[in-house]
Amino acid sequence: MRVVVLLSFFSLVGCVIKQERKNQTISSNSDALESDLVVDENGYLGKIVNPAEFSLCADTSNLEEIKKIPRLRDEELFNRLELIQLQVVSRHGARTPVKSFKCWEGYKQNWDCSDLKSLISASAFEKQSKTRTLKFSKHYETKQWQNNLTNTCKMGQLISQGYEQHRINGKILAKAYFKGEHLVTKSGLEISDFKNQMYIRSSDTQRTIVSAAALITSLLENIFGKEETFQRFRNLPIYTMDFHSEYLFANKNLVDNSRVLKYVFTSKNFQELLEDRKHLYMELEKDAKLNDLNRSWPFELLDCISMTICSGDDNKLPEAFYKNNLLERTMATIEKEVSSVFTWNDSIIAKSDISRFMYEIRDFILDAILFYENKNDGLSNIKELCSNSALNKAFMSQDLLMNFEYLLNPLCNKYEYHNSSKKEIKAPKFILFSGHDLTVIPLLSSLHAWDEHLPPYASTINFEIYYDPYEKQEYKGEANSLLKLESVQKNLPYYVRLLYNGLVITDKLKGCEGNEICHAYKFFETSKFAKFEKIGKKEILESTNKYEKSLNETDSVKGSSNKNQKNLEGNFNGVYRINTPFLSYSLSFLLGALTSLIILYSIKAMRSKSN
Repeated sequence: MRVVVLLSFFSLVGCVIKQERKNQTISSNSDALESDLVVDENGYLGKIVNPAEFSLCADTSNLEEIKKIPRLRDEELFNRLELIQLQVVSRHGARTPVKSFKCWEGYKQNWDCSDLKSLISASAFEKQSKTRTLKFSKHYETKQWQNNLTNTCKMGQLISQGYEQHRINGKILAKAYFKGEHLVTKSGLEISDFKNQMYIRSSDTQRTIVSAAALITSLLENIFGKEETFQRFRNLPIYTMDFHSEYLFANKNLVDNSRVLKYVFTSKNFQELLEDRKHLYMELEKDAKLNDLNRSWPFELLDCISMTICSGDDNKLPEAFYKNNLLERTMATIEKEVSSVFTWNDSIIAKSDISRFMYEIRDFILDAILFYENKNDGLSNIKELCSNSALNKAFMSQDLLMNFEYLLNPLCNKYEYHNSSKKEIKAPKFILFSGHDLTVIPLLSSLHAWDEHLPPYASTINFEIYYDPYEKQEYKGEANSLLKLESVQKNLPYYVRLLYNGLVITDKLKGCEGNEICHAYKFFETSKFAKFEKIGKKEILESTNKYEKSLNETDSVKGSSNKNQKNLEGNFNGVYRINTPFLSYSLSFLLGALTSLIILYSIKAMRSKSN
């Protein structure tokens, strides 16, 4: 089952867009994509595209080279910085469609997942004695009926290609952080006890859980070897949540953005995008012979295109897509619509969608800082920072120090919690979050680090957390004043490096321009929107009040723009939305039919009685 919000609001923002990344771009040149013209058994003319030329596919033939994680460029930093924590946020690998849909003439939903089955192993505890069961493989096939995708696949299921993509991700992480000659720092990430220093989190779907399992298995195999891995790690927990409460992706059950979306859809920029789309619609319907475009745009259409190009399912793109750059223009149009939603008004939708998840990312960083401070001096330094009233006053009076508060305030709150509860400070060194495209997009957009191209399968965001022992020594050896920003930074020398699919993007963070690594307080300042609580509709609308008047004016206008807005609202409310007029007509018809039957039987009974 696809992420609830993707079936609801974010049908608008499907998951298949090109990403300009290194040499993996869709060029405006019609010859940019290698393809072969083919005719199937039904005489259908189409083209098969080389997935290596379509970056969204994350083709495994060159994935390891494209996503290779670079070492720190500065030689001095490479030798002296200590990597104390790594958080990886990933998108699941290649999958089957999340809906059954006939895209165009000749398109077939004919999937075979027999090479990647889910195992079912159940056990129970009774009076402290564990009972055992056999292992069973889970199959999606029947003899008397058929599934939506036919044959052996569930909708939205990870396929073997997606499994291999995350196997490659695991290998990349092992080489960059744990073992080999290409570590990001001199010593890499040192973990003595993976079972207790690793945390795996996933949304509760087959494609994300199996993606996480593939990545972790490959990671450990590349560190310890296959035989030792399966001897040492028999049961590793993957933590999930109820889908209704899940915050790893944009979930409308937690954050209702419907009101804000009306501002987006009625904005001048979005209306211009809709106007530009009209001609494209005509081409797609007339030349590519697309079915029911109003309903399939963009979610089903993009799924159809990506499945055809990326998954080797024997389908072909209509030849019309390769005339006049129709494929490239279709992708670009969808891309603009998606980015216009997530970047609108200082990325307010992205920030509200990902606020709770960002809180968790920050919380793990705070744990790492406190763990290291406790290791260094028993938290005496943190105690001084958090109880120094003169420092607190300085923070309130100096702009630069005031920004440092975005780190110090949550850090002190965390310290006070541990101090009062007397709980041991624990901090996992390696954390994996296995999510969706609607995990990656709002996360990057909220940090203003998104390139406005949708993420390929198995995309990864890496948060590297560093400690600089040399700065700490400099602080101790100098007559420093905590009333100066430079001194405070040296007293808490923790730094962040941010990467997306192997590309360093730290310099996109506010205040980090031109830098490969950035002090942790600047990351906390950029992510200050993070909150533990659910975000209320009133909070989301605080910065949109100025658009209220224009919204009311637009709502009163009749014409094609209103029609477009209704179509969009229908899309973002998704397949779970009941068509109210249709339901009313259906109920009326059923009630009428039932009434007629009752009257007929009554008349028949009266006639029988009179006879």
